[in-house]
Amino acid sequence: MLGLAFWLRNESSQLRLFHADEGVQSYQAWRLIETGDYRYDPSEHHGPLLYYVTKWMAPFLEDSSGALSDAGMRRVPLLFSLVTLVFGLSVFRRCGAGLALLWGLLFAAAPLNVIYGSYFVQEALLVCFTLAFLVAIHGYWQRPCWMWASVVGVTLGLMHVTKETVVLHVAAIGLALVLIAWIQKKSIPVALTAFFKHLGLAVGLALLMHCLFFSSFFRNPQGIVDGFATFFSYADRSQGQGHEKPFLYYLSLLLPQRLEGVRWGELAFLVAVVVGVIRSFRKVRENGFSAFVVLSGIIMIVVYSVIPYKNPWLLLGPYCLLSYAASFGVIDLFRMGIMESERVRKWSLYAAAAGVLLFLGFELRSNLNKAIYLYSSAARNPYLYMHTTPRYATLVERLNSVSESEGIAVYSPDASWPLPWHLRERERVGYWSDLENYKPRGIDLIDTRLLLGNESVMSDGAFWELHGLRPNTLLALRAEDGIAVKWINANAKD
Repeated sequence: MLGLAFWLRNESSQLRLFHADEGVQSYQAWRLIETGDYRYDPSEHHGPLLYYVTKWMAPFLEDSSGALSDAGMRRVPLLFSLVTLVFGLSVFRRCGAGLALLWGLLFAAAPLNVIYGSYFVQEALLVCFTLAFLVAIHGYWQRPCWMWASVVGVTLGLMHVTKETVVLHVAAIGLALVLIAWIQKKSIPVALTAFFKHLGLAVGLALLMHCLFFSSFFRNPQGIVDGFATFFSYADRSQGQGHEKPFLYYLSLLLPQRLEGVRWGELAFLVAVVVGVIRSFRKVRENGFSAFVVLSGIIMIVVYSVIPYKNPWLLLGPYCLLSYAASFGVIDLFRMGIMESERVRKWSLYAAAAGVLLFLGFELRSNLNKAIYLYSSAARNPYLYMHTTPRYATLVERLNSVSESEGIAVYSPDASWPLPWHLRERERVGYWSDLENYKPRGIDLIDTRLLLGNESVMSDGAFWELHGLRPNTLLALRAEDGIAVKWINANAKD
């Protein structure tokens, strides 16, 4: 299972170019590695943990030339994705080997998990710590003690220093626990005084991690305050800022659909989830843990759906927990068949369970082939979001082929990420957000959005060509004749 997960994620990282957000995150980590200095920005880039982990892992992320590479940076989330798999298998094994294996297969091979399990953004880390926090909370609920309180505090702290959306995960898990406790009419078996002592320890550990990471290990005390102020900033950003999607956006990613002639969908997964939700709630009194995991996933996806700001990788956390629901649903159908004494009902349950399982396997194999191989960077791939187009690789090759002494000017309202990451080692690179101060240089890159009303810029008789950056975003490349001739001679097709 672990080998399958690693192979698929490694394949995905090799076949897919860097996303703009991956470039932004990588650039922040690179600056920390190069300068040793980091200052938390409460309005951008999320928590500091990803950057520090990358710094600590830097020797393992370099290519043969000793430089940080795209594939190397993706080893960080890949590692945490594999840790989540191992941890989940060990925890869910207590609920049955079959259930754990099926969950492991879904986590290892579902396209959403594969793609964003090797995306250099915070989500793979957050999912890892969220699952650990959920288990720790349940562990404390069952057996309140200093050990579980410590684990709750550490996992909460790790979630917090990873990403601001920790509040959504904690709220979903906390509400799910309260509801399950209410249904079971079960309270935490601990005296109030001891509970508050344990709570103080957990909060204290989380605050300690907050202070350590947000202050850059006390070199930037202002970061301690900024680490709390960020919640106000991200509350405002959650309203969309151009990324607004309808309430049912996440469900629409999984429902059967046809995009540019290609069929997609995870209907078998959704059917299995529905069965799992029903069966786990019917068994809530005897199996509170399963209902707790399933309810946490449901509340989490509802909370994310309510928030206007949406993108596919935010579904990663809920998907991890809903995969448990799907696994529980399939396995419980088999269990019901085993327990059933009436022959027709027994074999009907077996047939239903086998049918869902086979459909799930076929669906998983089909979606993997399309999402990871056939349409690894295509706009028609529903799991991707404003992803970098394959043409961008040609642009990077163009720029890397010219001398370091050649100046490059980039004109773009958003710096054309991930370009700054790939040009990070060049000294003669400048960035402008408009064309107000434009003047021709050796190489110019202009976001075509800025050319509206400024078309005369392209009438100077120099070499021009268009390069795709991401869907609906093009870069116009201008070069002096001497540079262009070298490109044309090197590759006549371009």
